Order: sequence, then structure tokens, then C-alpha cells
Amino acid sequence: MNDFALLLIWFWPLLLAALAGLRHTAWTTVLAPLPALAVAIAMPVGTGLSLPWLLLGTEIGMDEKGRVFLLFSSLLWLAASLYGVRDAAAGHQGIRYRVLFLLAMAGNLGLIVAQDLLSFYLGFTLMGLAAYGLIAHPATRRARRAARRYLAWTIAGELLLFVAVAMLAMQHGGVMIFSALSSNPNPPSEIAVALLIAGFGIKLALPGLHFWLPQAYAVTPAPAVAVLSGAMIKAGLLGWLRFLPPGNGELADWGQALIMIGIAGIFLGLILGLLQHRPRLLLGYSSISKMGVLTLGMGAVLAWPDAAPVLVSALALYAAHHALVKGGLFLGLGLIERGGLRPWLLAGLAFLAIALAGAPLTSGALAKSVLTASLPAEAGHLVSLLALSAFGTTLLMARFLLLVWRARARADASPAVEAILAWILLLGLIATVPFFIAETGQLFANLLPVSLAVIIAALALAAAKLHTLPDVVRPVRHATAMPVIHFRQAIRHLPGQWQTAGQQIQSSLHRVYARLLQGLPDNQAVLRFPGGENWRWQLAGGFWLTIGLSILAAFIIAV
Repeated sequence: MNDFALLLIWFWPLLLAALAGLRHTAWTTVLAPLPALAVAIAMPVGTGLSLPWLLLGTEIGMDEKGRVFLLFSSLLWLAASLYGVRDAAAGHQGIRYRVLFLLAMAGNLGLIVAQDLLSFYLGFTLMGLAAYGLIAHPATRRARRAARRYLAWTIAGELLLFVAVAMLAMQHGGVMIFSALSSNPNPPSEIAVALLIAGFGIKLALPGLHFWLPQAYAVTPAPAVAVLSGAMIKAGLLGWLRFLPPGNGELADWGQALIMIGIAGIFLGLILGLLQHRPRLLLGYSSISKMGVLTLGMGAVLAWPDAAPVLVSALALYAAHHALVKGGLFLGLGLIERGGLRPWLLAGLAFLAIALAGAPLTSGALAKSVLTASLPAEAGHLVSLLALSAFGTTLLMARFLLLVWRARARADASPAVEAILAWILLLGLIATVPFFIAETGQLFANLLPVSLAVIIAALALAAAKLHTLPDVVRPVRHATAMPVIHFRQAIRHLPGQWQTAGQQIQSSLHRVYARLLQGLPDNQAVLRFPGGENWRWQLAGGFWLTIGLSILAAFIIAV
């Protein structure tokens, strides 16, 4: 009978969604993830349930990586549910929110325990479509626009995955069980692999497939964006681990490609994140960077099959760390948006920020240490890149705290007690768990890159405050100013005709930059800044860009 507890992960949230219209059902969202959490804690690995009468034959079960994903996902859904109880109780809009929230939860938690292609795909699709409703829930113009963009990318990804699933089923004679795919010596076809990478890559916001993410994160309600950025986005990584059998040497070339894509994602997220002036957008680009780390790790799994078992465990731990910390950041930011900035809120966000950067004695240090230790000896260059990413993330989080500190929230009410309690419990979990599972050396990883980044951030802030920087690196107030250098200063000493040409180039670049990087107009900012100041962190950004591109160039030459 314990096997049937696996069914509750799927059907319990669906049942509660069907009852969402009844009175006094606001707390059903809190009850919904409890079966999944209990299963993740208590159910032995290897437990499975076969339902040949359901769909084309449904298999659900618990394995090692599924347990980790189910544990951190159910914890985050529980925290977000408790956080949003007050919002879920508000009239018809509250009912709509509860239904969408529960449907997304059912899809997300259900795909984790799915052991066949079709069940996984259905859970993935349910999660994606319900998330569209959560993004559009505020019913503002910005929200509807962001939701439409998200929906277009989501449907494109699901179509790619549908074709890939059909190809895999045909290739394996109709067999749709993951265990059969992993034991088959023949790898998926090249086309199927490309479709799987692209389809799940949209969910992971790979470079070029990321355009839906920043604006979606900027408008989605705090509890929903917490699970969107923490739990749902990780479904892309789990999809790769399920559909692309780790340990198959035939996929080594694809692994190298994923490594390069992951490196590009790390740099893209960090560089664009440093240019943002809204905390939510900055956190969005931070997620793109961290998904780059997971993509790099998945590439290593495929490129070095012998190290795959250890690397998969390390990736699951890194995913758990990012999910809980990023969820905590968005929940804390939601508290500020509603009730204003308070010292204890800023302190909590500072702790989460340094944890995301991988500072010593945090979950980030543990996750980064385990991941780097799992890489084979021939992947030593990737260890350096991960250290560089810790440096860049520290700069990014320092800028995030600066933006939050300067921000003035549009508060119309005090945060609900349930929301504060959920956030504090999540903080406590993130702060204490690493000390129970980590070795002493693992908690002191990233000491050098994080310390260096803190020094650079302090110098950048001091220089900007004292107005001692030259024009080419001074922070600028213009919304469309070019990053890193002030272009006008660079061309002012050129001959007249060259100055004219340079000014035309500058105008064109400003328009492109404003369109691609700035997002929405400043007057639509989620958090407003005193005096309309939208500072660029030019010194820190320029320092990061110079070092990062130099190391990346050296890496490309070495390869």
C-alpha cells in the first residue's frame, strides 16, 4: 500500500484544485505538497508502482536523484504556499490563483516521480501551461505581455519535446520506460538529442532561449516566482538527466557542446545582470547564469561518462541549493515590495545573497565544492571557470543589495504573518542544513574569489560615492547609457567627420541596447529609486568584463 502513496503526489494537488472553489479552502495550497514531502523523506529508494491501464502504461517511482529533486521542490512549494495564503484567500482572483498554483504544483511534483516518457511529458506540459496563468495573474499590461512571451516559448519547447518523445518511442519499439532507455546501448538519434537539448533548454533559459525569463520574473507574484525560479526551472535539468542517459560515451560530443553553452550562459547572465537597475530583473539574469552552471555540469556528465554517477549527485545538490536560495530571495523581495525595507529583511537578503555567491560557511560553498570535486582531472579548466563565476556572482549580489537598499517600495499593506513565518523557516533551513551534511573543508570553498569580489565591490561603491572616477568609468544616470565605457568620451578627440560617424554609431547602439537589455520603461519599475537614479555599476562591471573575457579567450585558445 505504501506504493500508492506515490499516486498522492499527482492526484492530491489535482483534487484540491477541483475543490478550490469551496469556502474556506485557502489553506489547501499548504496541504498540497505534504504527501510529496513525506514520500521524499520516508519512502525507500527503488519503490515503484506500475499502472498499465493508465494512459499508455504509467510508471512512477523513487530513485536517488528523484528523491533530491522531490525533497527540495516540495519544501519550496510548501514555503511558497504558506507565504501566499493571504493572497489565495482573496475572492474570485484568489480562487483562480489557487487553481493555477495547485495545477503547476501537480505537474512539477508529478514529473519528478514519473518513470516513463509520457507521464513526464504530461507533467511538464501541465506545469508550463499553469505557470502561464500565474505570470498573467496580476492582470496588468506588463504581466499580460510577459505571459504571452512566456507562453510562446513554452509551447515551442513542448512541441520540440513532443517530437523528441515520439522519435524515442519509435526508436525503441514503443518502449517508453526510462530504465529501458538508459540500459539500451544505442543512444538517441542526433535529431532527437538536439530536440531534447533545445526543448528542455528553453525551460533552463539557455543563451538565445532565455528571452522569456527576465520579464516573467519581474511581474509574477512573489510566491509564484519563487517556485518558478526555484523548482519549475529545474525540470529542464531533470529532463536531461532522464532522457539523455548519463554514462553513454556516444554523447560525448554533445557534452562538449553543452559545456560551451553553459559557459556562455554563465557570462551572459552575469554581464547583463550587472547592467540591470531593478532587483527582480537582476535576479532573473542571475538565474540564467546559474542555469549555465547546471548546463556546464550536464555537459560534463555526457562528456566524461566514467564520472557521471558522482556528477549527477553533485548536480542534484547544486540544483537544491539554488532552488531554496533563489526562492528565498524572491520571497524576501516580495516582503519588501509589500511592507517596505526593514533592517531584518535586509539582513536576511544579505545572507541569501552571500549563500548564492558561494561564500564560506554557506550552502553555496558546499554545493560549489561538491561540484568541483566531482569533475574529472582533465576538466581542471572548468574548475577555474566555476571560481570565476563565484567572483562574478558575488559582484552581482553586491549590486542586488545596493539596489534593494536604495529602493523605495510601493507598500500598501504590511506583510502577512504567514509570509514572514514562511520566509524565516526557509532561511533557517538554508542556514543550518549545510552544517549537518558538509565536511569542514567544503564549507570554506570559494574563499579567494568571493573575498576578491567583495573588495572590488567595496572599491566600486566608494569610488562612485566620492565621484572620483574618470568619465570613462563613472556611473551614469542615463537610461540608455552604454555599458562599461562612455562612448562619447572615447570619440570626442576624433576628427569632425569621424565624430559624426561615431555619434551615429552611438545613437544606433543606444537604441539596440535599450531594446535588448533595458526591458521595460523606468516608470514601470517594480521598485522605485529616490530621485530616479538608475546607476550603472561601471567599475565593477568593467572589471568583471575584462577579466572574464580574458579568461574565456584563454580557455578557447587552450581548447
